[in-house]
Amino acid sequence: MPQQDHGGMTGAAAVAEALRAAGVARLYGVPGGGSSLDLIEAAAARGIPFVLARQETAAVIMAATEAELGGRPGAVVVTRGPGVGNAANGMAQAALDRAPVLLLADGFPSAERAFTTHQYFDHAAMLAPVSKAQARATEAGGAPGAQAAALLDAAMAAPRPA
Repeated sequence: MPQQDHGGMTGAAAVAEALRAAGVARLYGVPGGGSSLDLIEAAAARGIPFVLARQETAAVIMAATEAELGGRPGAVVVTRGPGVGNAANGMAQAALDRAPVLLLADGFPSAERAFTTHQYFDHAAMLAPVSKAQARATEAGGAPGAQAAALLDAAMAAPRPA
C-alpha cells in the first residue's frame, strides 16, 4: 500500500507537488521500480515530464545544467544502492558548481533494513560531503512532501552562483 502523506496524498504525490511548487521543470534519471515509478507518474500528472538518462551521473549533470540555466532546482530520480553510488560523481559536480539539485532514490523501511543486504548502504552518509542536506522519507507516518520541500529550500539556499 502506498505511503500516505498529510492531506491524504501518497508520498509520491506529495513529493511531486513539492517539486511542482519549487518550479522543477522535469525529472531526470535512471529509475528502479516501485516508488521511483510512482514518483515519475505523480510528477507527470503535475506537468513534470521524466527524461530517461543512460547513466545516473549524466542525469545529475543534466539536472544541474538545467538548474543553473533556469535559476530553479533540478531533480533526479535513481534506484537505491548502485544508482545512488553512480549519481555521486554528478552530485559532486553539482556541489562544486553550486547548482541546486535534489536527488531522490528508493529506500528501505526500517523493517527491511534489519534483514536486507542487497543494495543497502547509508545513502545519506555517502552523499553528505557533496550535498547540503539529506533526509529519509521511508517511515510510515512521515511527511515526504514536507521533507522534499525543505530539501528543495536547502538546495536553493546560499551559496549559489550569482
